[in-house]
Amino acid sequence: MKKLTLAILAIFALIFFACDVEPAGENLEAIAGKSNLKAPKNNNSIEFDFSEECLKSEAILYAGQNIEVGKVTVSEAEGNYLITYEITNDEWCITETHLSVVNAPEEFPITNAGNPKNGDFEYSDDFECEKTITYEVPVEKGPYIAAHAVVECVSNSPETIVANLPETIEFCTIDQGPDAYLNITIGDGLLSGLYGAWCIDNDSPIQLNNCYTADVYSLNEELPDGAFEYPENFDLVNWLLNQNVVGELSPSSGEAYTYGDLQFAIWKLLDDIEDESCEECSLGSFTPDHVDELAALAQDNGVDFTPECGDVTGVILFPEAVQPLIIPISLECSPCEETAWADGCDFPGNNWATYFEYTN
Repeated sequence: MKKLTLAILAIFALIFFACDVEPAGENLEAIAGKSNLKAPKNNNSIEFDFSEECLKSEAILYAGQNIEVGKVTVSEAEGNYLITYEITNDEWCITETHLSVVNAPEEFPITNAGNPKNGDFEYSDDFECEKTITYEVPVEKGPYIAAHAVVECVSNSPETIVANLPETIEFCTIDQGPDAYLNITIGDGLLSGLYGAWCIDNDSPIQLNNCYTADVYSLNEELPDGAFEYPENFDLVNWLLNQNVVGELSPSSGEAYTYGDLQFAIWKLLDDIEDESCEECSLGSFTPDHVDELAALAQDNGVDFTPECGDVTGVILFPEAVQPLIIPISLECSPCEETAWADGCDFPGNNWATYFEYTN
């Protein structure tokens, strides 16, 4: 009995003292607090290869490892680096950036495998579709720079297509009909091609077989003051452009809509034109009842219309002193997203991420 009692007491003492032990983490924190020690940022055994030389003030920005889409340049001003991402390839734009600037490569946020954790970089932003982005970074942060970006093809979405429209274009008028009021050709740039165009201000003339220079506007941009009587109706016109009504049968008359019907309906939505005012409009054949039908359909269905992939979006061409036009641009969206790095030395991991050392 005595031996049993002693055994019980021993077990009790063991349990009591075991429960009184402090957690290991708290002890380490206490020790670190007393000694002012700091854990290293990258607690791994990865080593950088310093035999590589990557001194530069300008680095090529590569997407998908081998597509040159732009450059990253570095300059100094008033104690700061000015680090600029610039897209020089018209087919791409930036939707994300991640930038890290450190005193030594080991200070970059990296995984235990030696790959950069760009989500932990000090400077990060999201964008719709930008061509140029600049960061101001204190020089004291160090000379080593890792510049990462996510880039998209400009045809990736309606937003990126519209954001990359040119500011001006040159176009020439060719002829009229049968599917559009004017057929025009645009020579160079992202909009080059043949288009069926529609006039959007009956008060101004335009000539066939002439060439013009025009400012380019998307429908979500601020348009010139006073250019249109009812600019709030462009969403209705945009809806009409997506219905392909020319050649379709009118439910009321059973006859086909003509390009003249659609042109007059567009004028009626944007202008203050009346039926009797169009005797000399050079519209070809049109039927007033068809015009009213198309305008009513747009008013019933096109309010706040926003085109999506597979639709067309109206783009306004605004030449000086002549009739402005609207042309339908196809939103042929295709998934096209790549990661991009400013060229330089390799990180020690197994991906293709790179960094460089700034020198002026």
